[in-house]
Amino acid sequence: MPEVILFSAAAIFLYHVVLMLKRRIILAERFVNTVVSVTAGGAGLTASLSFFLVFEGAVLWVFALFAPAGYFYGALSGYASAGVSGAVHMSIGSAMGLMLGEVMQNPALCGLPIMEWQMMLPICSMIYFLTVSVLIFFSFEY
Repeated sequence: MPEVILFSAAAIFLYHVVLMLKRRIILAERFVNTVVSVTAGGAGLTASLSFFLVFEGAVLWVFALFAPAGYFYGALSGYASAGVSGAVHMSIGSAMGLMLGEVMQNPALCGLPIMEWQMMLPICSMIYFLTVSVLIFFSFEY
């Protein structure tokens, strides 16, 4: 199941990249920073949680892949501040995803009981990312 969520998050993030490339000429800097920060945070959380569950122990690879991806996504808009915003929010989202993945694998770290429903967390993060993506899509259509 985490593999499907990982590939779905990657596909939605690539859709956001294409959407940003098409609309980057007519977007204001404030709007671009908002879109980049929300998208990078959601993609970082969902993809890093799924990536950590698929490839256990690949903590360094998560930061090595997702922080530059956030920077390049923000830099596609043509604003330097959006590139920094993308890198920061993608790094924060991936750190949160790593922490959630670690707690999912060993709930005793936080003193939590082991539950059957804890595998619903990647699905909930994907639902969050889909909701954010739909809202961003409709905001582009103003």
